[in-house]
Amino acid sequence: MRRGGTIFIVVGVLLALGTAAVAYVMLAGRGAQPERTEATPTPETKVPVVIALQDIPAYTDIPADAVGTREIPESKLANHLLAPEAIVGRRAARTILRGSFIMADWIVDPEAVAQKGLNASLNIAPDREGRSRVAMAFETSELLGVAGAIQNGDFVDILISYHFTDREEEQLAPAAPASEECPIWCPEPTDILVAQLLLQDTEVYRVGPWLIPTPTPVPEGEEAPAEEVEEVQPLRSNTLTLLLTQQDALVVKFARESGATIDLVLRGRDDHTSVRTETVTMEYVMTRFEIIPPTQPLRYVPVASQ
Repeated sequence: MRRGGTIFIVVGVLLALGTAAVAYVMLAGRGAQPERTEATPTPETKVPVVIALQDIPAYTDIPADAVGTREIPESKLANHLLAPEAIVGRRAARTILRGSFIMADWIVDPEAVAQKGLNASLNIAPDREGRSRVAMAFETSELLGVAGAIQNGDFVDILISYHFTDREEEQLAPAAPASEECPIWCPEPTDILVAQLLLQDTEVYRVGPWLIPTPTPVPEGEEAPAEEVEEVQPLRSNTLTLLLTQQDALVVKFARESGATIDLVLRGRDDHTSVRTETVTMEYVMTRFEIIPPTQPLRYVPVASQ
């Protein structure tokens, strides 16, 4: 019995050792397998976009200190502008609130508005004193409009002259036969001319009409003709658009409809000086330039050339 029991004990130990060896091999094999790791996502590229650092009122020029940049993911880039240099000095086409990303269609180039005939209201800004202005059409002529020298963005002064008639001046003899209107005699009207500077430093918004030509449609299957490069010529038109305060627009309207002769004179590009002038009459001319009148000056007036 003792010998048989010993055999059973030895066999049990061998089985236990074998089982342990198999388990060790299996566990060691599993440990040798590489661990699975998730792929690290590539960081998204960021781009700088323009942001408003302060409120920018509509139709005002954008100063450099009003804008800055902020980086955003490239996937979120839409209609933003990429650099402050792209908008500084240009004009806001709408009110831009502080903290807003500035879109490309929120600004407008002042020169492009006038040159290309874009929406005129996008470029009507207040004057140097902060007064609001309106655009007013004005018709002139070759002679009264500086011979066609006026261009977009120029500044002009507006001169007017009136012919005043005195119908009650006493005369020594009848100047016309008696009639129902003049039972005794009719005095001959005396024409008096006066001239004065009406408005100063008025901005010319645009030369010519604001009609944008509609491009001719190209039939399907045909190529559009190549654009011809034309030599840039000065703008010439007797129709001008002026920028005026509401009150000055009324002044021009009254002068135009009350029969005044209106001339435009062109200012130097950087000349915005205000001047004070004296009304010019025949008496002013004769006194200043020492013109000797006839012996009876009240009876003689200059006759306009035909």
